[in-house]
Amino acid sequence: MKERLNPVVRLTLGLGILAIVAGGFGCASSRIADLDAYEKIPMNRVVPYPSKKELRKRAFEIVVVDRPSAGFDDTTLEIPRAQLRRGLERIAAGAGAGVIDRSLRDVSAIRTEALLSEIDGRAADAVTGADYALATRFSTYRTTSTWKKPFKFLWESAEDVAAKPGTCSHRAEVGFDVQVIRIGANDRVEKTFALEHSAERTNKDVDSACTIAPATLSVLYETTLDEALSCLDFPLGRLLSPRGHISAHRKAPEAERHIFRVSLGSAQGIQQGDAVEIRREQRTMSPSGMELRTERVISLGRVTDQITPQASWIAIDLSKVPGGILEGDIVRPVEKESLLASLSGPNCDSILKVH
Repeated sequence: MKERLNPVVRLTLGLGILAIVAGGFGCASSRIADLDAYEKIPMNRVVPYPSKKELRKRAFEIVVVDRPSAGFDDTTLEIPRAQLRRGLERIAAGAGAGVIDRSLRDVSAIRTEALLSEIDGRAADAVTGADYALATRFSTYRTTSTWKKPFKFLWESAEDVAAKPGTCSHRAEVGFDVQVIRIGANDRVEKTFALEHSAERTNKDVDSACTIAPATLSVLYETTLDEALSCLDFPLGRLLSPRGHISAHRKAPEAERHIFRVSLGSAQGIQQGDAVEIRREQRTMSPSGMELRTERVISLGRVTDQITPQASWIAIDLSKVPGGILEGDIVRPVEKESLLASLSGPNCDSILKVH
């Protein structure tokens, strides 16, 4: 388990990272006086060039499915499964992804499908059109309670102590994993997020059995699951953020200022001053013949004031890009983890493991 950083140290590191990112933009400004005055620059294309379908598709579509959870009665997981689905769909929608609604008439109905491609929890016809399936499975969902005797002062009798309430500690523990599955001719698990978290509630009680009201226990479980889900806001949101491409290049007259048009605009949540990553995609074949795609960041850019619903112009310091920018390069917003949330929220280092 990683040791949690001191808040002051984390703040210092956070400010340092922000300074490094800011420095990566060089002198790139977010204002353009006259776009028509910029000279059009011919561009070489990336190889392989994206298909028309890939160029049109800006937002990923996701579907959330439940996987079987061994050792659990399905009625026990009825509420937590629904809460987990809603939480994941909220994160995906917040990142700009499209959520395929698979809600059923009855909230207690299980959305688990038949086995397919060694991925239990979905069927092909259930996720038609989705780019990713988020397959969830619970591994832990239990409550433990302990009772601590009241403290006995020297002057108190046994009868006095017996009348005093002890301390009941109720601990709710949840464990679950979320597999991010890229859907295609050959389904592939790209990421697995494994989360384990617990929350505790204490109260005074004379009964050593430590009974707890169902409503109180339900709130305790809901809080525990919500805190665990908050650790997925940044890593899952970053994975599902919008994806555009470079389509044009212009240069300022009599100045080394370069701007590029990208297929992301206000409809995808792009705003002036936003930071974006320019990525180069590489495609390889696995020994089994499956196409594998990887992306590497080659530059950072800053969104200018030239924004339309489906496109915008970004400024890039080309002196920091040895290989240059190519038409068809991928552009994605830079997802920033809230420093305040990381300091005040749950310790995600101990909750979340990524495989």
